[in-house]
Amino acid sequence: SDLREFLQTLTKTFADLPIGLAIFDRDRQLQLFNPALIDLTGLSAGFLTSRPSLYSVLDQLRELRMVPEPRDYRSWRKQITTLEAAAAAGYHVETWSLPGGRTYRVTGRPHPGGAVAFLFDDITSEVTLTRKFRAELTLGSQVLDGLDQALIVFNAVGQVVMANKSYTDLWGPTPNRMTEAVQSWRGEWDEAPGLADLERELGREDASGQDRGVIFGPTDTGVLGWTVTALPGGKRMVRFAPATAAASEALP
Repeated sequence: SDLREFLQTLTKTFADLPIGLAIFDRDRQLQLFNPALIDLTGLSAGFLTSRPSLYSVLDQLRELRMVPEPRDYRSWRKQITTLEAAAAAGYHVETWSLPGGRTYRVTGRPHPGGAVAFLFDDITSEVTLTRKFRAELTLGSQVLDGLDQALIVFNAVGQVVMANKSYTDLWGPTPNRMTEAVQSWRGEWDEAPGLADLERELGREDASGQDRGVIFGPTDTGVLGWTVTALPGGKRMVRFAPATAAASEALP
């Protein structure tokens, strides 16, 4: 039958993969599983070879604390029913944060003859790495926001990648593009002193290292020194800081 051929193909495919596989027939009795399912869930081979029902398998996983902790048994049975119905209706993915600290991705999808397949994938390392990356981004953002220098970064096509708090305090809300940033730097001036040099530096295609100049800041801020630094990938970082008296003399 189509189901038997399908099961034989999956048996060969998933025999050595680290993703756990469980196939249930139209009556939701377990028809196939691979060794990784035992490794990931702790379910015994004897239990699995007895062709338990989907509900029995999930109940056993609950006993082994290999499912998200339900509030009570009624909510757990509802969760099982929802999972089964969603998998039977189409591609369905859930993320299970387990009591022991591990995280599994559980994927369910319908298959020929009314069968339903479930894949169990341990994504703990992936989740941990993502959380670490997010934490580092947050820390980096906090560090940049703590700088006195106003800082804004553009990508190679002039989109704003980020701006720190000192920048928004100085120039207002973070713009979306370089053209908007330049407009805010121009302010009410027809020809803002020092701005032409800054625009020229940002327009260079062969930018490397960094260049400096001075510009009039917003009202009451006086003269600002600017620095444009070339970053990897064609990005440019512009920093603004109060200019020294010597630098302010360079303005016309």
